[in-house]
Amino acid sequence: MILHKNLSKRFKSFLISSSRQIHTNFITNCNQFHTWTHTLNRIGPHNVDVISILVGCLLGDAYAKISKSKVPGTNFRFKQSGRHKDYLFSLYEFFHKNGYCSNAGPREYKTILKNNKNKIYYGYEFDIYTFSSLNWIHELFYVNGKKVIKPELIHYLTPMSLAYLIMDDGCWVSGSKSVRIATNNFTKEEVELLKSMIETKFGLDCTVQLLSKAGGNAPNDKYSLYFKVASFPKLKELVLPYMHPKMKYKLGLKD
Repeated sequence: MILHKNLSKRFKSFLISSSRQIHTNFITNCNQFHTWTHTLNRIGPHNVDVISILVGCLLGDAYAKISKSKVPGTNFRFKQSGRHKDYLFSLYEFFHKNGYCSNAGPREYKTILKNNKNKIYYGYEFDIYTFSSLNWIHELFYVNGKKVIKPELIHYLTPMSLAYLIMDDGCWVSGSKSVRIATNNFTKEEVELLKSMIETKFGLDCTVQLLSKAGGNAPNDKYSLYFKVASFPKLKELVLPYMHPKMKYKLGLKD
């Protein structure tokens, strides 16, 4: 409870405005300010969209790392396979436009899978600037360097964060015509907690399933979150406004 109280206080302090119009007026100055400013003085503005995307992506493929310098700050990295290049680049454009990263653009990387005849997969990644004012998000998501799900997360879940989670780790189940999220990086208890938060926050009905039941060679100790068919229309209504055109296929829709 103390953690939640402290996080809420910091959230309100750094969430300068939920108004997109007010935030837009700061874009040009913020870009220059964040580029040349020390980590300690990078204080935003962090509006609702920024926090929502960070939360949704951290539940998915993104990860955060806090520095061990004299003035600790948190760095976020976003990466996607080459197939999702357009989505990754749009994410970069959002953060660049709002002054959170340089104009260097995403960088290409490659992964060699030795257990698949050394097949090479290409993807793209980028980092945003290190912010001391975002350390609370690292505290919310990590324990001893491991990503976890905590009860306090419910206060920062939005339809936008849910959309980015689906774009990162969701898939369309054509057989049952609904969405499954591969939450296999979390424990069963954490996935159950996330299920409870989503049901409470959005009124959506979902279940926790063994990932192996979805097919493939998934281990038996990994779990996914599946939205029941009756809840899919409401889910689609909530997240569709935030879905990148190239990622709408994860809702069973064509680009």
